[in-house]
Amino acid sequence: MFRRRSIKVCREGIYYLLVLIFVVGGATLQDINLLFVLAGLMIGPLIYNWRMASLSVRWLAMRRVLPEYAFAGQPFRVEIEGENLRYRMGSWMLVIEDFIESDPAEDNPISGIRIKAGAIIAYLGAKQVERTSYQLTLPRRGRYRFGPLLVSTRFPLGLVKATARLPQSRRMIVGPKLGTLTPQWLQLMDSRRFGRQQAQYRQGPIDGDYYGLREWRAGDSKRWIHWRTAAKLGQLAVRQFEQQQDRDLALILDLWAPGSPSDEQRGNVELAVSLTATVINHLTRRARSHLTVCFAARPPRTWSSRATAVFGRQMMERLAMARASSNDSLSDLLNSVVLKMPSGARVLVISTRSDELNRLQQSGEYSGKMRHQSALSQVNWIDVGAPQLDLIFQLPSQVDAP
Repeated sequence: MFRRRSIKVCREGIYYLLVLIFVVGGATLQDINLLFVLAGLMIGPLIYNWRMASLSVRWLAMRRVLPEYAFAGQPFRVEIEGENLRYRMGSWMLVIEDFIESDPAEDNPISGIRIKAGAIIAYLGAKQVERTSYQLTLPRRGRYRFGPLLVSTRFPLGLVKATARLPQSRRMIVGPKLGTLTPQWLQLMDSRRFGRQQAQYRQGPIDGDYYGLREWRAGDSKRWIHWRTAAKLGQLAVRQFEQQQDRDLALILDLWAPGSPSDEQRGNVELAVSLTATVINHLTRRARSHLTVCFAARPPRTWSSRATAVFGRQMMERLAMARASSNDSLSDLLNSVVLKMPSGARVLVISTRSDELNRLQQSGEYSGKMRHQSALSQVNWIDVGAPQLDLIFQLPSQVDAP
């Protein structure tokens, strides 16, 4: 239910009132009865429009339906469900305005964003429910606040506008921009395997997932023979299985920035978050691995789980709220991660800084320690400020560019 309603004269209504004043003034000065009649006829539509508009926005209920998740730079739809609680009289030409702004909370990485969106319900009959929607594209990751909802109508003459306000608000976390991993990145994934190349696991008596048949080859196990197909074809056919490998990966996001970052440094922070989100989205959709994700940010955090869609969704929300830090927590995170990862597992660092591995290797925590040095040799470093980044990762604006 709407708590506040207001009525104002539209611009067309002001012009209408000026003509009405002119007619009344001429009738008064010239004492012309026909002009008084005309003035009376003109007042009638104005009052009728005021009454119809004010009644149309009464006893209405609106509900906003947000999607489960959204990403910055990608359009999504917000549904508006309107209900007329009156037993008689419908509402025509309802204009619904929604106001979206960045949440002013201190932990929100964005601020100063204000957007207005709108939708229309042409007719909402008595005791009926109608749905409409609008499309929205939010520019940056973070938490947004939706509300209030304003419902207005100028029906039927457009002289008076009645507006009702619904102060109810909702919050939504918008994930980072997702880009595209180029074939060079995919080749790197396939060649380096990002994990233990020889670590296999068994599912029942045969490794891997069944995906087809092929002819018999020397050395094939008799257990693989598909006897029914062999009888039909008159030659031996064996079942073929896709080899599965358990690939462990530690992904460290180094969001370092000075206390007063420049525009370029802020851009590198967003680029690092987008690349991390794209890699996690890729791994949780394709890989069957154990994934460890660390934030060298504010505050430093670590999560570890199987690379599932649920874990990927959780990481998108955490990446949406990640903030850069001027404190250098990377060394402590690397020290704790590289020693816990299994032998042969890969560690990928996505950083806003250039390669810090040489400095870390010469630091007191790693210098002269063979196990630490060996662990650091498994670390791959990606500097998002390097021009070569375009070879492995592109944002949508770069992909669409001619």
